[in-house]
Amino acid sequence: MTRLNELRADAPTPDRARLVPGRQELLSAAQRGSARRMRMDWRVTAAGVAATVVTIAVLVTMLVGGDEPERGVQPAGPDPTSATALLERAAEVVSQQPDPRPRDGQWVYLKTAQCRNGASDAAPDAEPEVGEEWVQYDSPVREDDEDGDTEPSQRRLYRLLASLPDDPAEIRKRAADMFPMGKDTGLTREQAETFALLATLDEAYPVHPQGMAKLFRALAADPGIEVVPHLVEDPLGQDTIAIYPDLGSKAVQRREYLLDPDTFQYRGTRSVAVRDYEEKYEDGSSAGRSYKKGEVTFCEMKMTQSLVDQDGEKP
Repeated sequence: MTRLNELRADAPTPDRARLVPGRQELLSAAQRGSARRMRMDWRVTAAGVAATVVTIAVLVTMLVGGDEPERGVQPAGPDPTSATALLERAAEVVSQQPDPRPRDGQWVYLKTAQCRNGASDAAPDAEPEVGEEWVQYDSPVREDDEDGDTEPSQRRLYRLLASLPDDPAEIRKRAADMFPMGKDTGLTREQAETFALLATLDEAYPVHPQGMAKLFRALAADPGIEVVPHLVEDPLGQDTIAIYPDLGSKAVQRREYLLDPDTFQYRGTRSVAVRDYEEKYEDGSSAGRSYKKGEVTFCEMKMTQSLVDQDGEKP
């Protein structure tokens, strides 16, 4: 082996993309647990970090557009330039992951890291703010929408995934029913359905593996979904795959949904400035905040998610 190493000393080190397929086979065989992912308010995903002085049209525009500088590394999947191929691969991988089989009475523990709009103005190098929370899996408040709380319970989301059909159009409809969007967003019906699919990806935990696979296939069939054709570094310094809804070329920000490059489990979301711009009020005057291309203007990363048996318990 020493002699062989000497003979191959000048050989280049294989890149991550070449190693991922084999690594994934090992991970799939060895995995015994499920990813720990949960929720962020989906309206933040669909409309940006809202300020009452900014119009809805501006908020929607902030979510998409532009390109991020490449890092010279390709993500997992058969074709990193194709969102369809990548998401089909994601469906195949997550379908092999174990079902967490949640029980009524359990709680979801969530540890997040957040960075917010404007934080860079005061502290450009500030680390994301870490927080913890516990959400009842079968929360009575979130079991229906009649009491004014429109966030679905984690049980409703798990059951939604478990009951999804194979038809992508029907999946889009069911997601849109779970996450209805107001009529004043400026989005088309198809765009609203795309955001509903992404809201389900963002908020669903625990995850039914077969259902999540179907959700990924629905995203793969969605012409409004794009993928950054290289790995991106998330705000915690980890390599991720970034998919995003493409709503046009006029936007100044892009909302990215980040996936683990090996397991395709959901890691979180971030908004990235795709060019230099200044925020303005509805009357065109400056809001006193500007951003540079590539700046992360918002993030919520899922550091840890886990089912626990009682409120306040940690995994």
